[in-house]
Amino acid sequence: MGFLKLPMCLKINPDALFIADAHYNQDNTTALLDFLENLLQSPPSQLILMGDIAQVLVGKVKSSIQSNLHLLLLLNQLEVEKQVQIVWLEGNHDFALNGICKNNLLCKTLFVPRSQQPFLCQFEDKYYFLSHGDLFANKQYEFYISLMLKSVFFFKFLDWLTGGDLYCCIHKKLEKKKIKEGNFYFYELAQQRIKAYEKKIEASPYPISGIIEGHFHIGKKTKCHDLLYAILPAFYFTQKQISASNLFKD
Repeated sequence: MGFLKLPMCLKINPDALFIADAHYNQDNTTALLDFLENLLQSPPSQLILMGDIAQVLVGKVKSSIQSNLHLLLLLNQLEVEKQVQIVWLEGNHDFALNGICKNNLLCKTLFVPRSQQPFLCQFEDKYYFLSHGDLFANKQYEFYISLMLKSVFFFKFLDWLTGGDLYCCIHKKLEKKKIKEGNFYFYELAQQRIKAYEKKIEASPYPISGIIEGHFHIGKKTKCHDLLYAILPAFYFTQKQISASNLFKD
């Protein structure tokens, strides 16, 4: 089992909920679990996870699945029992997510790898790009991400070889990494990000009306060059989700 075949364009429902940058950690962040448990009582038709939902989640590493099991079980319950369509975009803290379904979890989830972002979606009669937000970075960052993605099998082997000790060591170090609130000049950043997407926008088979990202932990949107540009709030700080009907409103 692996990634389900992604549609060329995902239709977003008005009641869809978007969550970004929750940085879930089983030892000190329960807000996301509480939110998902409440969501079971009144589920949306779609849940769009915009990356970095967990502080450390490598889907093909057994110990990583175990340390995020409570989170994954709640998401699986939404998917199986409540028939919520879950779309999960890989971030820089959660990747190789196709390994999750090999544990009989989230087998119907649409996992969107970084290589297939930005991901085209449609809301009402307009088209948008979805991305975690770490695309089109500098060469050093791209090298780092490429190295991490290519090392997944190595991590998996070492995790097995050390009985999970290696992962636990890495996980503890990453847990201590401070999550920072966004302190960028938003409108300057918006212009920079839109410019970075220019080639993708030109190559799109549909006219693009906006770009939706996470990653930057800001929680603002603006209209720039006739495009909606939005950075989702970091759930880690705000405990807020955003509905599609509000997100795509100009």
